[in-house]
Amino acid sequence: MSLKKIVLFLALCVSFILPSPASAAPQFAVWLDGSATDGGNGIASSLANAFGAGSYSLVSTADLETPGFLNAFQTVIVSRFDSSFGGPLSALAAANIAAYVGSGPTQGAVAVFTNDAADNFFGATTGDPFDANLDRLFTNAANFALLSGHGYIGEFNGAVMAMASNSAGWPAMGLLQGNATSTHSTGGSNGHFIYDVGPVGPNNPIDAGITFPFTDLDTSLFRTDVTGALANNIVDIYDDNGLPAVLANGAAGVNTIPEPASMLLMGLGLVALLGRRFRSKTGR
Repeated sequence: MSLKKIVLFLALCVSFILPSPASAAPQFAVWLDGSATDGGNGIASSLANAFGAGSYSLVSTADLETPGFLNAFQTVIVSRFDSSFGGPLSALAAANIAAYVGSGPTQGAVAVFTNDAADNFFGATTGDPFDANLDRLFTNAANFALLSGHGYIGEFNGAVMAMASNSAGWPAMGLLQGNATSTHSTGGSNGHFIYDVGPVGPNNPIDAGITFPFTDLDTSLFRTDVTGALANNIVDIYDDNGLPAVLANGAAGVNTIPEPASMLLMGLGLVALLGRRFRSKTGR
């Protein structure tokens, strides 16, 4: 086969590997009590800032109740609308999410935040002041979940439903071991939450770039208390009581297939190698 034909063949392969930007689906399906707007919740604006304006789509409860709907996305995020306490998913929507994320060795990456962190994120227009540490924890978690395909992030009420059980009477997806209480207000430590490293600590990618301990910038404090969590799921804790602040699994099933850009570089490297061999054989 001539070098020209080899190059054309590899170019054709790369065209199938690289998605067309116009047809690429959003990476994140975001459920904010099923609202079609974000209500000033910082999750949407933080995702847009970190991953691009087209990286997320706000989805309804009816969407999540549709079998297979989530297969077009790489991660689902469950939180509440604006700065209110929010409410639960329907039982059917919760069951579809649990099936999408999976279990055991096929489970996607799961990360949950047990307090109302979203109004501290980049671009939030309601609630608490921007907090760079909390925003970094969230975007790290989003990337962590994204890499697995079929990942899950739960914030506040999303954390309640992610656990194996809860005392709120809400659907329990069983994505992580432990029991969550109902969401409630709390005074924290001296009016704030103080985050410290949990058992899995700075080795977890969610903590990358964060210096602990740090005091967040909350002015109103709401959270769920999680007990019975596995030690190797506890990424960060609250300094005042040792309860989990951020939990995550071991990212079982993380996709190890090279990124499209890496595959392109591999293909170009192969072209160069074949070119050298072709020239050496033909004496050119």
